[in-house]
Amino acid sequence: MPPSTTALTVSTVFNQNEIKLQTDCFEIDFKVQGREDFTGISNTFALWICLPIAMSMNRDLHILGQVSPTALANAKKLVEIWFSWRPGLFHFINVTAEHVQETTYAQQQGELMLYSGGADSTYALMTHYLQHGNKVAALTIHGMDYDAQDAVRFDALMTKTRPLRELAINEHYTITSNAAQTMARYGIRGDCGHGFQLFGSLFLFEDRYRSGSIAADCTRQIEMLISPWGTSSLTNPLFASSQFHINTLDLELGRPEKLAALSENEMALGCVSFCKKRDVRPENCGVCSKCSRSKAMFLAETGKIPDMFLDNSFSEDMLLDIDLSNRGERGSAMDLLSSAARNNRLSLFPQLTARLCASPPRKTWLARQRARWAKRIKKLNKG
Repeated sequence: MPPSTTALTVSTVFNQNEIKLQTDCFEIDFKVQGREDFTGISNTFALWICLPIAMSMNRDLHILGQVSPTALANAKKLVEIWFSWRPGLFHFINVTAEHVQETTYAQQQGELMLYSGGADSTYALMTHYLQHGNKVAALTIHGMDYDAQDAVRFDALMTKTRPLRELAINEHYTITSNAAQTMARYGIRGDCGHGFQLFGSLFLFEDRYRSGSIAADCTRQIEMLISPWGTSSLTNPLFASSQFHINTLDLELGRPEKLAALSENEMALGCVSFCKKRDVRPENCGVCSKCSRSKAMFLAETGKIPDMFLDNSFSEDMLLDIDLSNRGERGSAMDLLSSAARNNRLSLFPQLTARLCASPPRKTWLARQRARWAKRIKKLNKG
């Protein structure tokens, strides 16, 4: 199906620390804490933020202002990738810009790390910077794990993580944005859209830093199981210009290994937050599916559960609600059982092992694509 004849044209308005992306059908706002002057940066960040929405709307994308030619070429590769991964959601579109030109920045130094307070970014902050005696600049996004309107709980997260941040971070920026909510209106859930928002936000600082970094969600082998996913070793490097690129940290380490390392640091355990219950965050309830999996991972990797949950009890029955048809939860379950097998503790999880062995295998990627294309062709024939 060809794209709409009317391109989605994006203009950018900078007003000190507030930035607005405007189109004929939506506005996306950014409020930055820690920086007030964005004079001189390109509009490449707008390209990353609006690309998935344009693909979902089946409208060509046109960015007003200056955009990196390297980034523009990479955006076209991302269109091909996501169209092949999710043809029912994302369409093949053209991407253009008003001024295609690389911006040269003279004051770039170091890197800017994405920090959420979760297990992956906490581990990365500790091992790559704190343990080496180096401090790093960090960026935290408000509007993803915490609703943009929920200032109380986001402030509580900042309070909870302050001890680690004061030791490991020299400049800390936060961005409050409705980008995730806007993407959701067009059918783009967090599993697909989070990379576009995270990396687009990093590009707001392309004039200050040479690179951005993100902690990997999982190992490469688990990536293949949960794909398509919004951040991965395949797509992360494509969010790049000739002046700024993305580093992915700890792709070879699974979540259980990271949790085991955190368990050896009482301060880090006091700062980390991964609970799924929004009304409990940033504390860890101990009973939601993510807290339960994390307890099991601690147990599989170290043989014990640290005292960091509101409810520190555990039985394998707490893992029964893991939805093995969900690719993300299945990936976490496999990560858990791989750790248990590696550490001779597989006998601790007989029910989960049996469920994984008994559950029907997922359709192959090719089978899923054939099914999607068959539905699309049937729909077009009816039309």
